[in-house]
Amino acid sequence: MALDNIGKDLLLLSDFIEINKAYGSDDKKLIKRAELNTLALSFRKGLYDQLRYLDLDGNEVIRINYNNGIPTIVPKNQLQNKQDRYYFQDSLKLKDGEIYISILDLNIEHGKIEQPYKPMIRLVTPIFDEYGEKRGVVILNYLAEYLIDGLKLFSLEQKNHHMLINSDNYFLIYDKRPELEFAFMFGENKDKKYSAIYPKTYKCFKNRQQGQYSIGSGILTFDSVFSYPENLKSDKYVSIINQDTCWRLITFVPSVPLWSLSEMKGNELLIVISLLIFSVIISLLIAQLQLKKIMNNNEINKLAHHDGLTGLINRGYFNKLFHWKMQSARKDNTKLALIYIDLDAFKDLNDNFGHSAGDLALKAIAKNLHNVFSDNAYVARLGGDEFAILIYDLTTHQTVIEQVEKFIKNNNEPLILEDISYHLSTSIGIAFFPEHGGCINEVMHNADAAMYDIKHSGKNGFKIFEL
Repeated sequence: MALDNIGKDLLLLSDFIEINKAYGSDDKKLIKRAELNTLALSFRKGLYDQLRYLDLDGNEVIRINYNNGIPTIVPKNQLQNKQDRYYFQDSLKLKDGEIYISILDLNIEHGKIEQPYKPMIRLVTPIFDEYGEKRGVVILNYLAEYLIDGLKLFSLEQKNHHMLINSDNYFLIYDKRPELEFAFMFGENKDKKYSAIYPKTYKCFKNRQQGQYSIGSGILTFDSVFSYPENLKSDKYVSIINQDTCWRLITFVPSVPLWSLSEMKGNELLIVISLLIFSVIISLLIAQLQLKKIMNNNEINKLAHHDGLTGLINRGYFNKLFHWKMQSARKDNTKLALIYIDLDAFKDLNDNFGHSAGDLALKAIAKNLHNVFSDNAYVARLGGDEFAILIYDLTTHQTVIEQVEKFIKNNNEPLILEDISYHLSTSIGIAFFPEHGGCINEVMHNADAAMYDIKHSGKNGFKIFEL
């Protein structure tokens, strides 16, 4: 389904708000920065009718309208309050890492169904500040006409009936009777449900995921189409919360005279065999394209979250993981350790041996870090010669100290650069959550302060932050 990548975009949008701290509505510069990032996402994707950030009172703080290919930031005086909309009320119950998926319905603006009709699915996830307090929600309005157009490809044969019904048995697509589509938006209309119009065939698939039945006048085929991204369902950081768990794609094919291969002439049989071979070739090509798409998506995801030189987690993704783990630590009453590492005299190395040697040194440090901090830890390159490690599910401080001492010992082995032995030392600061800060910024600041203390007092060592 086209929904497969939307969850990633939703989490990216939440990153824009959280990293830029746009929930501080009194800071216009931060909101503007988040607006521009959101505008760029709308330009690049071209799938979303609206991208929005709402505060806890339902007020739109940021809104980007797609405007048929010309994304625009909606002025403040045109922003709306969505407090009474069902998807906002449902989203207030979300916890960190949960994604809510609305039903597929028609878009409403200023209390009225928008004309012409816009079928819409909304994906929502909550926003938290650095103290773990919920500050609002971000919403992607996915323009579902793309999804519907894809499903309508099944309707090429004019004699067949093609239908898509939601979990309440209302028609979302019905090629033969379009007047029945989205009837639930215009009152109760229970008489326009599939179960009311076709009660006999409804009994065939009422309690089944998929199947096929001969009903006298033709063949009824049905299958289940899930309304959430399957790749998100398996993500350990994400929990899917939705109302419309499953749709039914139904095809009815009227009875037609059957062909018999024995009655075919030579040319007709050759044509049938050729079509079968052609369909197999097309299926193989489609499978190859799908595999290439999966590989490309994995590569894009890696590039978005990892440093290109060392392969370690980058700053943006590290902050996101830090946020998730801090939420878990608060809930489970566990501790975190943040380790800040800065290379000593790295500029001298670059000046004396060149940037290629500097890159080799950074890769060597990254490998050493990854080997030492492999369990219950995220290792990141923050930029330049700065690295960070977040250790979670921590039981004792001594565990952290032992790992840091092992890293320093390993790192004291000299590097061989252009046949010359070079010793590259490190200065390390350590801070613990919750002892040394109640939010991400405080813990990071204190670990950074401890690192600078050791750098100014002799280098090549570590220090735990002291209150």
